[in-house]
Amino acid sequence: MTDLATVYQAALQGQWDSVLGLPETSWLDVKSSIYALDQAGPRAELCKDVAAMANAQGGLLLVGLRTELVEGREIISELKPVPQRLIDPGRHRKILMEQVRPPVRELHTEWVPCGEDSGVLVMHIPPQRSTDKPFVVPATDPKGREGVAVPVRSGDDTSWLKPAELQRLLALGWSSTNGAPRPSATATADQTTAARLLQLVPLDTPWIKHLRNGGPFHRVPATVSDGVHDAAEALAGEVLRFRDPELAAATEYFTNAVRELSNVFGGLHTPLDGPLTYFEVPPEWKRTDPARYYEALKENSQAAKSVLDAYQNWVNKLNKKGLLT
Repeated sequence: MTDLATVYQAALQGQWDSVLGLPETSWLDVKSSIYALDQAGPRAELCKDVAAMANAQGGLLLVGLRTELVEGREIISELKPVPQRLIDPGRHRKILMEQVRPPVRELHTEWVPCGEDSGVLVMHIPPQRSTDKPFVVPATDPKGREGVAVPVRSGDDTSWLKPAELQRLLALGWSSTNGAPRPSATATADQTTAARLLQLVPLDTPWIKHLRNGGPFHRVPATVSDGVHDAAEALAGEVLRFRDPELAAATEYFTNAVRELSNVFGGLHTPLDGPLTYFEVPPEWKRTDPARYYEALKENSQAAKSVLDAYQNWVNKLNKKGLLT
């Protein structure tokens, strides 16, 4: 696994070999065909895809690559450059700045050539301030009346915020000026959510300690792997959500990182002999395919580091809000 900044730099430099094989995630989405900006539908789809990433933790949208479904996940499988004559990065950015509200800060749309007449459109959406969220896009009802909708990115899927959740966000916004519900009600709800999440992932839970101690990651104890899988499942299935946008964002960041680590550990192998107390990168790869062996170790280590960074950020936010006691 890698991170947004690394993949963004690789894309700008045309290092597509380092992008191929990556899974689509909450911050990485690729398209094999262009957005036909002369048509209303594709324009709306572009705004939806970018706003969804802005509502999450930012992301990278690449137009000119293909994916294939591998064991239930969309994996970037092929470079498929699009004709340069059909792409105008400036027009993409202009449409986004006009139709996504509020405007996405520091949005970049760049053309990376892959030959004389083709290339890849790279759109970079940096993490946005929680006070700017949610980002909304135009929507119309069956009678053609204008409104707005809120797209959200979860895993490798983009969808619309459900009406009940949208209503809750609107109620929270109006309550800040009308005085109801009182701030204490929000604080109490977040205290309940924090207590519940800390039951699912207690402070210094054993698998977190294993990651913090530096592994090892060529051989992962079954107890650690099971702990990560259980935490990923529990966090994904949790129905309680923070009302505080900063806490909500930190929790989503941590949840996504744990899910990615669970996927990485799920790719480890059982030992050929001995008790099934651990999972490993097959040691024979070190002799038969050293590049694959060391790449697997790197992926395991990077995934673990991402979880630790997200976990530390999450704990710091909880502590800042006085929710660790």
